[in-house]
Amino acid sequence: MLLIARLLAIIAIIYLSFTLVFAIVKPVSNKRKKNTRDFLNQAKRQAKKEKFYYIRDVVLRRFTNRMLLGEMKRSEFKELIMRLDLKTTPEEIRAKQIVLALLALLAAILVIQLNPLIGYLSLLGPIIAWMYPVDDLEKKIEQKNKNIMFDFPSFYSMLYYQYSKSVHIYLADAVRDFLPNANPDMAEELGILIDNIEYGEEYALKQLKKRVPLRYIIKFCDIMQIRLNGYDNTSQMAYLKQELHDLRLQTLEDELKSREAKNIRTQFALILVLTVYVVIYFYYQFIDATRLFK
Repeated sequence: MLLIARLLAIIAIIYLSFTLVFAIVKPVSNKRKKNTRDFLNQAKRQAKKEKFYYIRDVVLRRFTNRMLLGEMKRSEFKELIMRLDLKTTPEEIRAKQIVLALLALLAAILVIQLNPLIGYLSLLGPIIAWMYPVDDLEKKIEQKNKNIMFDFPSFYSMLYYQYSKSVHIYLADAVRDFLPNANPDMAEELGILIDNIEYGEEYALKQLKKRVPLRYIIKFCDIMQIRLNGYDNTSQMAYLKQELHDLRLQTLEDELKSREAKNIRTQFALILVLTVYVVIYFYYQFIDATRLFK
């Protein structure tokens, strides 16, 4: 028994000694060195980026608070940012306007030196550059609203039929049923609606109405809030359904008219190109004929 104990002790000492020596002697693999180096470099870059963002935000706030950014414009920019859920600030939008306008002004001055007539026309560039950041955000919001209203009639129609069958419908379940068929913009708003339902359906509807202040969205939220209070407003839901049905038909008609006008423009352009080609062809044929007779 003593012999077995001594043998186990010797084996343990050998194992510990081998493990210690191997840990000291064994070099770190190249892959591990590369991963560690990449991690350290990434941490340094992240620290520099955060420091740059901090300095930039401080400078922008101090500069734009004193120049060309009042409280009214600040609140307007905040609404645009919240509507698109952007990771930016009103000061950054104003700074972008200033930078673009200055660059356009410098370009216009350079063009004036080369060609005064074109240069004076290019002085409109700073005005366009100043308006561009806000116009771009407004166009994105307009396109987002258009995409939401394209899917909203289908969403409300599905919701109406579910509520007409039973009043015991959980709004989040109905929203999840439509979510796979929604376009990206509609899916984003419905996802936020589902998240807000955790704090109560009434709160979620109020936030949706505040976040997407469109006419039919506001009417939908008001009708659903009345229904949550225990009132039977099936007639109002049916009236809104008919309005949305008419809106869908009008949207389809407008889209068909737009495509028809686009096809007409395309056909006109093709006819014009063909006419120019024929004129050029007969012109060269005429030139060759006159040369031949000479």
